[in-house]
Amino acid sequence: MKWFEGSIPEAISLAKSSRKVFLVFIEGTDGLSKNMASTYETEEVSAKLQGCGCVAIKLSAGSEPCQQFAQIYPVVVVPSTFFIGFNGIPLEIIAGSVAPEEFIDKIDKVTQTLLTSLQMPAGSGTGEGNVSQGVSATAGSNASGPSLEDKVARAKRLVEERRIQKLKEEEEEEKARERERRRVSRELQMAQQSHTEEEMREWARKRAQEKQEERLHRERVQAQIAQDRADRAERYQREKAKEEMEKKEQAAKLAKIQQEKDAIEAAAQSQQARIQFRLPDGSSATHTFEADATLQVLHDFVVETIQPGFTSFNFSIMFPRREFTRDQYSQTLRELQLAPSAVVLIMPNQAVVQAPSGTSVMNIVWGLFSPLLFLWRLASSFLFGSPSPQPAAPESERPPAPPDSPRATDAEEQSGARRRRPQQARGGNVYQRHGNIYRFSNRRSSDDDDDANTWNGNSTQQM
Repeated sequence: MKWFEGSIPEAISLAKSSRKVFLVFIEGTDGLSKNMASTYETEEVSAKLQGCGCVAIKLSAGSEPCQQFAQIYPVVVVPSTFFIGFNGIPLEIIAGSVAPEEFIDKIDKVTQTLLTSLQMPAGSGTGEGNVSQGVSATAGSNASGPSLEDKVARAKRLVEERRIQKLKEEEEEEKARERERRRVSRELQMAQQSHTEEEMREWARKRAQEKQEERLHRERVQAQIAQDRADRAERYQREKAKEEMEKKEQAAKLAKIQQEKDAIEAAAQSQQARIQFRLPDGSSATHTFEADATLQVLHDFVVETIQPGFTSFNFSIMFPRREFTRDQYSQTLRELQLAPSAVVLIMPNQAVVQAPSGTSVMNIVWGLFSPLLFLWRLASSFLFGSPSPQPAAPESERPPAPPDSPRATDAEEQSGARRRRPQQARGGNVYQRHGNIYRFSNRRSSDDDDDANTWNGNSTQQM
């Protein structure tokens, strides 16, 4: 199909000048438009239109030329085909798509109508004949006139109906589009609201998580601060206790040094040493020695004067704890810091003595008779009393004292130096206790006044 490539005014001018039919095809993008376009492209329709000499133009629905054309000839249906005469009157309007055979019939009918309108003024003459022909032509024109007017009226009515239908369809489409727009807007609004709510929930969740993390971090920091404070307090207390302990140790050392210094100075200045001897049975004896006397002198004094009942023993002191050996017997009391006074413990050396095997029978016999002998002595002491003590030997009969023995002025102190702890029964005889050994005596409580006045259990008066 060969379409006119110019504009609508050019096509109209060409149709008027050549007195041909002006054909306008308005197509869209739907299936009917495609079917009608294929009808135009068939060989029969194309040859038919070229044979009748139509000026054919094709317009797209919605384009600016189509809108200009619709202002004169309302376009109701797409696709549409308009057959317009050279005088501007629509000869035929085809709405929609038609088959090629039907479209060819429409073309023939339009061509016949156009030829009829062209032949009407051609037979007119001059004079009477012309008048008669003019009358007949007029009559013929009048006779054929209603048919054309009816067609035009029918076309206008059809166009108006199509226009009204188109308006209704457009109104319905507008309403549908409005409903769709409202629906889409409502859905979009709901989607935006849902998205906003989701963002708010996500923000609230993140905010709660941040607060939780901040709270945990703050708790960790507070716990760390409390732990640091506790560590510092503990370290301070430990350092303070250590310092106090060091101060106490330093003070104790200084006191000890001062005490030792004082003892050394006192020992250096003192010319005498007052020694209190303590035995394992709890008894004690006190004697004053020269500060330059050796420890051997104390040993000889204990053996000869105190006579503890054992010959092998060692000396020791309690404060500070110290035990003297045989190598120190040659040192003086001042060198051993026993001056001006000291308490010396007499510690016996434990010796294992193996008895001969032949005396085992005698030991058994003696063990059997020992209780009887004890009872006999007890009964005789109660019945007959104890024999009077022998008078002490005169001083002239005593053996001479050795050169290193104590002075004669200390005789009374030597004779009464060793004292026991007396234990007196109420009313009656008296017995004395020496460790685990009890010795009976006929001495009364009045005889022990001297002992009672000098014994206090700790021997503090002897110092």
